[in-house]
Amino acid sequence: MKKFFKIGCLGIIVLFILLIIIGALLGDDSQNKNGDSSEKEKFAENIETTAEVKNISIGDDLSVGKVVFKVNSIEETKQITAGNGMFKYSPEAEGAVFLIVNVTVKNDDVEMIQTDSSFFKLIAENDAKYSPSRILVADDKYFVYEGINPGLSLTGNIVFEVPSGLTGLDLQVKLGNWGSKSGLINLN
Repeated sequence: MKKFFKIGCLGIIVLFILLIIIGALLGDDSQNKNGDSSEKEKFAENIETTAEVKNISIGDDLSVGKVVFKVNSIEETKQITAGNGMFKYSPEAEGAVFLIVNVTVKNDDVEMIQTDSSFFKLIAENDAKYSPSRILVADDKYFVYEGINPGLSLTGNIVFEVPSGLTGLDLQVKLGNWGSKSGLINLN
């Protein structure tokens, strides 16, 4: 009987500690449950200065951590040729086009970084999010899993399949574990 009380009390104590840990991890979810703020507003709160969000546009540098992003140009097209002209890609969805965003990424860190198109996402005015399209046989002009050594930069294209004539777009850039560092570049 004494053995039962030792295991039973220990089990209750362990269960109590587990409940406390789970409660701490879940945290207080009472923050703005009414959904009034848009995705862009929530995103802007996570950036160091909101002035940075409003002023960064095509041709401007955006520093995220120790990496500098710059959108050089955007282009809308119905077909992409890759593999030195051997492969042609067209949007799969009806009424869609490819939006090609030309970006320069500069590594100001002291170690090499790995970058690819997964660093980027388009966010529309209506909070719709567009992930990059994959170009399987890509030329060197498209971002694939590339390493950038310290002090160097890499320029390439990111391709998004979007509805034709889409406006009010921002390019979201993310770095770090689970996108812990991020920024927005206005594409209008």
